[in-house]
Amino acid sequence: MSSYTKKKIVSLLAPVLSGLRVYKLFNPNYAGLGHILTFHRVVPKADKDRIHNHLSLEISPEHLEETIGFYKKEGYKFLSLDQVCEVLESNETNEKFVAFTFDDGYKDNFTVAYPILKKHKIPFTIYVTTNFPDHKAILWWYILEETIIKNDEIDFVWKGKEYQFKCQNTSEKELAFDQIRSLINQNFELDHYEEFLKIIFKKSKEELYAFAKTMAMSWEEIKKISRDPLCTIGAHTINHYPLSQLNEDELVFEINESKERIEKYIGKVVEHFAYPFGKKTEASLREFDAVKALQFKTGTTTRIGNIFKAHKNNKECLPRISINRVTDHHVLKLQSSGLLPFIIHKGKRVILD
Repeated sequence: MSSYTKKKIVSLLAPVLSGLRVYKLFNPNYAGLGHILTFHRVVPKADKDRIHNHLSLEISPEHLEETIGFYKKEGYKFLSLDQVCEVLESNETNEKFVAFTFDDGYKDNFTVAYPILKKHKIPFTIYVTTNFPDHKAILWWYILEETIIKNDEIDFVWKGKEYQFKCQNTSEKELAFDQIRSLINQNFELDHYEEFLKIIFKKSKEELYAFAKTMAMSWEEIKKISRDPLCTIGAHTINHYPLSQLNEDELVFEINESKERIEKYIGKVVEHFAYPFGKKTEASLREFDAVKALQFKTGTTTRIGNIFKAHKNNKECLPRISINRVTDHHVLKLQSSGLLPFIIHKGKRVILD
């Protein structure tokens, strides 16, 4: 089942379960102390064909306002990641909290999301992939979407094996996106990374790097936003590689070099980290240990889950709640209560692997 199909099922069931107030049954044991939210881009809606699974990385400015409004109405405290650490270290558990985080460092985080967050006085973290502002990153997930939209079939040969993906209708396009995404991450080889992407997308080196030039925040924008006390800048590696596919030296270099590079530009210590992609196949125990050894205060994944007191000693693998196009107030109730994490993780509350 594709990610698109799963999200459609959730969006259809959420109003029913919300109306029946089923989620309230999970609040006592699965809501936890609070939540860390994952955002990527905040952009106005555009009237053009998109891959839904990829489009889910983007929300509208109105959706961001609605998400803030939901947590205000529910009586949540809005915390920075430093404050989340303080809550975990203390015995204060009376008020629920929510923390806003943005992955990668897209330009619209500065131009669109920041003014909204500042208006509402919401603390937030932006995890910067340093090759984004350096214009050396390949945002292949956007190239993949563009390629699938424009073609009825994608075929290529890699290491003597033929690959073919049908893209003639919506279902096939959504499935092809999932399959090629997994293929790229699970067959990652540092020495052949660029070559592999050139073959898949049939693009030149210049075309592969073009998206970073138009979509990423500049270092000047990162420096400017970092001066606001509401903003925390976190590290998100140099290249946004799937960390599980790197050797030990490459892993440590990707994490630590990004931290030091950001510190050089903003003049502040970087103490928070987010794992690229962040699923179990892309970041797990070895990667968590590396982040802990490098003495980051927190490391956040993309595993769906809430924050519990037990995370006090496991702050290097904090789960988050992903905010996407289907995350309306009905879905937020299911996620925040712990109902959706309960289903996804088969009853486990704290995910440590």
